[in-house]
Amino acid sequence: MSTLIKELKTEIARLSRKEIRKALVPIQRVNATQRSLIADLRRQVATLEKQLKALPKQVASADAPPKGKSAAVDSGRFWITGKGVYKLRLRLGLTQAAFAKLAEVSLPTVVKWESTKGKVAIRRKATLAKLQEIRGMKKRDLKASGKLPAGKPRKSRRKAKGEQAAS
Repeated sequence: MSTLIKELKTEIARLSRKEIRKALVPIQRVNATQRSLIADLRRQVATLEKQLKALPKQVASADAPPKGKSAAVDSGRFWITGKGVYKLRLRLGLTQAAFAKLAEVSLPTVVKWESTKGKVAIRRKATLAKLQEIRGMKKRDLKASGKLPAGKPRKSRRKAKGEQAAS
């Protein structure tokens, strides 16, 4: 009798496994398609992340002006001498104080730059960029932007010829 029960149990187990396999086939198919969809989505996410990482570089290159004078500041090749600062200031018709304000530095800095023999040592990249920008400006650009100080015409301290004779 025990062998009959064992045989019956094994047959029931075999039939139940067979029925379970039949029931699981559609679920396995759905699972396989979902796995392939998940793999595709992961690939898409990876490509989108790569594009997102590259986007700031593309924006920076699109916003950057064409390579010319401004590219020299980034590569550290821009330099100016003390005499160059002085000539630049005179060309623009600026006082040392006005030039300092335009370059966003202090007045003593401009005085030191102008008194420097040879190349001026400038540590800040922002100051280098500002000086390079100023170098590209013209007097009319300063007037148009309103950065040129509105100077009042100075009164002559000398008396006119007619007034000298009357005195």
